[in-house]
Amino acid sequence: MSNNDAINVTKDQIEAFNDKNWDKWLSLTADNCVYDEVATQNKIEGSEKIVEIMKAWKEAFPNVKGVINHATTDGKHATLQVTWIGKHTGPLQTPNGNIPPTGKEIQIRGCYIGEIENGKVKKCDNYFDMMTMMTQLGLAN
Repeated sequence: MSNNDAINVTKDQIEAFNDKNWDKWLSLTADNCVYDEVATQNKIEGSEKIVEIMKAWKEAFPNVKGVINHATTDGKHATLQVTWIGKHTGPLQTPNGNIPPTGKEIQIRGCYIGEIENGKVKKCDNYFDMMTMMTQLGLAN
């Protein structure tokens, strides 16, 4: 796999999330993929289970988009600097219960790292600034 291929698979995964194209997202993801969402301490194994987390984010922020600012790779790992932009109009699921919609916009930066094997993402680490998000939603200061 070329460096561009590793970046393209990971970028395509973000674009599939943006478009709520879950079939495409699954086609880019290994069945036994491990997803580590560091800010929420959510670590999930299995592409079908990961899609459920993606859908929950889209329920809370239906228009959220990942805008890719920069991408780099070592051929096996693609690292994307992403800005997540959206409006909180649905319930945000948390371990302590749902946070009702605030109607507020978020714009948070993050880093999404995909480990590629056989042309698919087999591990993804998603780092984003939870404190900035909670501040922008008016839930922290």
